[in-house]
Parts: sequence; structure tokens; C-alpha cells
Amino acid sequence: MNRTCFMSADPAAPNVSKLYDQKVDFGHFWARDDPNIPLPQCDNVSSDSQCSVCLDQLVRVVCRNLTAGVEFFMEGRGGSISFNKTVCPEPPSQMLAPSRHHLPAIISAIICLIFIIIIIIIIIKVGTNSSRTFSDVASTRTRRRTWGTDRQV
Repeated sequence: MNRTCFMSADPAAPNVSKLYDQKVDFGHFWARDDPNIPLPQCDNVSSDSQCSVCLDQLVRVVCRNLTAGVEFFMEGRGGSISFNKTVCPEPPSQMLAPSRHHLPAIISAIICLIFIIIIIIIIIKVGTNSSRTFSDVASTRTRRRTWGTDRQV
């Protein structure tokens, strides 16, 4: 996905209401219906629009798949808002993607570990039961021999 990013330190930037291509008379990349609702924090941004707008210390804009030659324009209550094109940060979804790919391997490893622990517990119980049975059998044989010798004498 092709991303283009902008930021604005303009005092009017938190009141941004629309982002659009100045060369096109219709449509927009992003619009805010109610300028009284504050912009979201940049760590919690999701948007169905072509552009997302958020606020940390500055107003930041991330647009997806802007066509070449777009004359990007930021507008607020008082008119135009100054902005600069910036380098886009790594998107959170791509930073988390490798971890998601490891999830099936982690789950499989946990299931195997549980399975091995269950097998070890079964082996220990069977071994303990077998040794008790062997001891019981051995003591029974000893008692029979003793009983039999006492009786014959």
C-alpha cells in the first residue's frame, strides 16, 4: 500500500474539517462532520476514508494510495491550514504482523508441551502402580512360602 503522510503545527490544525485535492471541484479525502468533536489520539486511529487524521502534539495525516499530481489541501474553520509532507511511520499492522504469523506455532508448541506432560504423568502413575503390584505379588509369595513352611513343620 502506498502511503503519504503530512503533519501540521498550525494552531488552527486541530480544527481541520476537510482534506481534498485542490485541483478537483468535488469529493474529499477526509471530512469531519462535527468540528467540536476532538481529533482522535494517534495511537488509536482507524478510518474508512482514504486519509486518517489524528492528534498527538501535532496534527498528523496518513493517506493511502494518493494519485500522482494531487494538490493536497487542508481546510479548517478559518480557511486553509499550513502543513508539511513527512516521512510515514511504520504502520502498526505491519509491525505486529510477524507476531501474528508465529501464533499458530506458539499454540502448537503449548499443545505439544501439555501432551508431553500428560504422557509423563501417565508413565509415572503406571510405573508406580506396576511397582506396587510387583511388591504386592512378591510379599504375597513370601507369605505363602512362610505359611507353607510353618504348616509343614
